[in-house]
Amino acid sequence: SGLDRAAWRRAWRAAADAPPLSRPERAGLPEYREAIAEHLLRHRGLAVNADPVLATGGTTAVLTEIAVAVLKRGDAVAVEEPGYQRAVGVFRAAGLKVVQAAVDAEGLLPDAVPAGVRAVYCSPAHQYPLGGRMSAGRRVALVERARRDGWLVIEDDYDGELRYDVAPLPSLAALAPDVVVHLGTTSKILTPTLGAGWMVAPEPIATAVLEHRDLTGTSPAAAGQRVVVELARTGDLGRHLRKLRRELSERRALIIDTFADAGIKVLGDDAGAHVVVLLQSAEQERELMSQALERGLRVDGLARHYVNRAKLHGLVIGYSACSREQLVSALPVLTELLSGADRD
Repeated sequence: SGLDRAAWRRAWRAAADAPPLSRPERAGLPEYREAIAEHLLRHRGLAVNADPVLATGGTTAVLTEIAVAVLKRGDAVAVEEPGYQRAVGVFRAAGLKVVQAAVDAEGLLPDAVPAGVRAVYCSPAHQYPLGGRMSAGRRVALVERARRDGWLVIEDDYDGELRYDVAPLPSLAALAPDVVVHLGTTSKILTPTLGAGWMVAPEPIATAVLEHRDLTGTSPAAAGQRVVVELARTGDLGRHLRKLRRELSERRALIIDTFADAGIKVLGDDAGAHVVVLLQSAEQERELMSQALERGLRVDGLARHYVNRAKLHGLVIGYSACSREQLVSALPVLTELLSGADRD
């Protein structure tokens, strides 16, 4: 994540100074909910007070809670195709019927959502894995149909803080707080091991989740919340985010320029920390992934992100988990492999 180690140690020391809780804070620590409300206003343009903000253990954890506490077995949930397969797994494990909705370069197609669904799960800030950014008009169309047809829209704000060269678009929750559940996490901006996320939801949804926590005796861990509070209080979180955006923006430019010089087109580079290079066949996708691995590089493919048979084929190339030096070393290898491939 590139977080300053001294800031990280300071935050944990300060978090450890807090006395143990005498009872669980099912909704999350009040100071954490306030810090997240401030973070959402400053970095996502979402104006809320602390009341509708609930702490979560991360996106997958809260999706599990929503699937069990809010939705009912047999309910149909639409997910993006291709999309986040862990969400598919969560919904199916809860006895929900998962149906697919197509995406394009502007994200989820509202008209592709089948009739009769109870909820729609989407990632409008940076569609996973194709990287599309949902247009303003499509955001309005999605929430209007949600109101008309009685959907709950689950907005996974994946990569929401990591955008480049584009102005932020209003989140779905800002457009329609009555029908949208907004989910965020520190896993990409800090570390996936912290277990600190958030949900902003209409009151009945939040109440159902809190009742489920009471029933099951579960609540998100306080330690990670306290670390986030300290990082926010000292300004270290804001400094880290600015540094992270700068670093990833430079890495993104390096990838795009290198590939452009070789005539390789990428998708999904408006935000986040991965790009997609489309290929012409599933066989080629598997072959290039294998060849990359033989050369010491692990890249993802599009196929595993489909529930049904893949309609698009390509490589998903992430650039945040490695060091800058590793990326510089990897690019000539990737360029060589892709230059000899049949691309779309």
